[in-house]
Amino acid sequence: MTSFSDMARNPALLKDWAPLPRLIEIGLYAVHSGRPAKAKSLFEGLLEASPGLIPAKIGLALVSLVTDQFEQAENGLREVLSLQPGHAEAKVFLGLALALSGRSGEAGPILEEAAKLDGPAADLARKLLD
Repeated sequence: MTSFSDMARNPALLKDWAPLPRLIEIGLYAVHSGRPAKAKSLFEGLLEASPGLIPAKIGLALVSLVTDQFEQAENGLREVLSLQPGHAEAKVFLGLALALSGRSGEAGPILEEAAKLDGPAADLARKLLD
């Protein structure tokens, strides 16, 4: 079992750490239950340990969305898409960030692209387009 001291010496171990998905879920729950500051602390801590951790980057972007920091959300999501261009959730949340910041013209094509994919993100994109 990987210990905290092992991860402190080698942050790359974090990506394979068994409790990681649960920590991401806790952060997302904090976002959705009105505790964005708690979520932000959790996601920033995960990113400090593992800067390339995509789920934590998306979580931090969601914190920015719910706190009306749309430009910060956009920047984070564009970074995710530069690393993983086909990331469906990042596309949908980017479209949402653009729409909420009054840039519906830019949001539409991104949401239309995401709506063509499969899965929950595509469903959300289709609902946002309606």
